[in-house]
Amino acid sequence: MKNKFYPELPHNNLPILPPTFNFDDVEILKKVNTANIALTRLSGEAKSIPNRHLLIEPLSFREAVASSEIENIHTTFNEAIQVTYLEESELKIEQKETKNYREALLKGYNLVTAKEFLNTNSFITIQSILEPSKPGIRKISGIKIQNKNSGKIVYTPPEGEDLIRKLLKNYEDYFNDSSDKIDPLIKMAVLHYQFEAIHPFLDGNGRTGRILMVLYLCMVKRLELPILFLSGYINQNKNEYYNLLRGVTQKDNWKEWIIYILNAVESQSINTTKSVISIRELMQKYRLEIKDKTKIYSADLIEYLFSSPFYNQKTLQTSLGISRNTTSKYFSELERLYLIQSYKYKNDKIYYSPEFQSLLK
Repeated sequence: MKNKFYPELPHNNLPILPPTFNFDDVEILKKVNTANIALTRLSGEAKSIPNRHLLIEPLSFREAVASSEIENIHTTFNEAIQVTYLEESELKIEQKETKNYREALLKGYNLVTAKEFLNTNSFITIQSILEPSKPGIRKISGIKIQNKNSGKIVYTPPEGEDLIRKLLKNYEDYFNDSSDKIDPLIKMAVLHYQFEAIHPFLDGNGRTGRILMVLYLCMVKRLELPILFLSGYINQNKNEYYNLLRGVTQKDNWKEWIIYILNAVESQSINTTKSVISIRELMQKYRLEIKDKTKIYSADLIEYLFSSPFYNQKTLQTSLGISRNTTSKYFSELERLYLIQSYKYKNDKIYYSPEFQSLLK
């Protein structure tokens, strides 16, 4: 029998993984199938782009904005992408938050790629990039999660560093266990609930947990690149997200939680697939325009134009290994074709593609 849950008391009896719930439910399995179909198509479309790794950098801006929004860190997409050229001293707090999010995501992806597993130290590394002023495992007691409108306590996470580390070790073991037969999408939903329930850090738990979802899919080879971001769906269905998290804690209501996450996977896979297709089509348009109307075409130039929302002389020089004069000529030609536009920033000139930026929002 499930232990009685009291939101005002530390949830120190949080059940360890795996859950005792039977996930062989017809409704869940049907939804797993449609979510996997959508995810497989996304992965396939990404592979159709020659250097598909260039998708990670620009698409991650969208996730950084949406995931931060869930935590009431409000910034616009245009403000978020400005971090590519603004100096650190010029960034607003919200811009720094979204910048940290992207850096944490990319660091996590590098860890998964290098190690093919993640452990507690990996989780701490990701969180420490997100929250450099509050890094590491939560040591203090008295943390309460409250309803923002009523102020009512809805959850008190487990307390005590030893217990938190014990729960994280169990989470880590389950995260890296490839021997079970549970579909990775179901397992990802279970893992996300457990991480949020452990609430191991003073701050950054939600954002770390959402990063870990996509990293898990990369680790188990359901995605080659971390380009499926669920924060957009969660942000649009935020009340349901929090209610269903509480539903698992209070009533073992795994079914509705799992279906919610599967709906998020399907919806965001479809949306991101559309973005990838549109990016590929725009790349082809630019390729033909530059080939037919200039003498500056190269595959490296096309990749450069789709690797970041903004460009400048220094980054183009470095990327293509060309001189400053040649760089100026390239940008002039691209502006002549109306493929890019520019504006002045201090002593520099910032270039961008309005069409490309619009596909990233």
